[in-house]
Amino acid sequence: MINILSSGTIYEAEHVKRQLEQYITPTSKICVIAFSFFESDDLYDQYIKTYTPPLGIWYNHVLNPFLTYGVDLSNVSWIIYKKDTIESAKQKLQQADIIFLPGGAPDKFFDRLVAYDLVELIKNSDKIIMGPSAGTMIQLNWYHISKDSDYKKYAIHDGLGLLNDFGVEVHYRRRKQQKKGIRRTSLMDNRPIYVIEEPGFMILEDGKIIYQYMARKYYENGKKVKY
Repeated sequence: MINILSSGTIYEAEHVKRQLEQYITPTSKICVIAFSFFESDDLYDQYIKTYTPPLGIWYNHVLNPFLTYGVDLSNVSWIIYKKDTIESAKQKLQQADIIFLPGGAPDKFFDRLVAYDLVELIKNSDKIIMGPSAGTMIQLNWYHISKDSDYKKYAIHDGLGLLNDFGVEVHYRRRKQQKKGIRRTSLMDNRPIYVIEEPGFMILEDGKIIYQYMARKYYENGKKVKY
């Protein structure tokens, strides 16, 4: 399995394309699982309303980076929460080469994947799994959420279990609450925690890191890593 982790939807950036063109090709079939919306925001409405033209902000935000690789629009499918059935969702996943997990609310994202019985299907696939922010976090077996504007307190949640050997802090900006969340998580478990800055990303093959850019090991065994 290939896993691509990032903080943002930065795949059209030249420093990213140079690395991802071997995975994202004009013939790639991509399935976007549009389950990551917060209950309180309008991302879900934007997915529903923009599934067909005219295209909207969130739809474009996900789609446009792939178009820069020459991907044909007809090769991008969308699984829409409460619009797709469990059966149609599974069929779309099985036909895809790349499963895309958008950013948003990781805890709600995972719960909706469970509700659609998609966890084992994703976990046992040999596809490329990629996605920013929440789409990176839920690829782990479990992940932490540092306190921020969306989450008012620190929390630990279950993930898909695609990656087990480390944790991540996405959107790393050296904020006090981020450092506090990383330290707290590291004291709970010995696995290292990587920070991924906004332009950063990581590529893993069969669970091993094969490339990283502005993403580095930050804490391990309760201690900050020295460079």
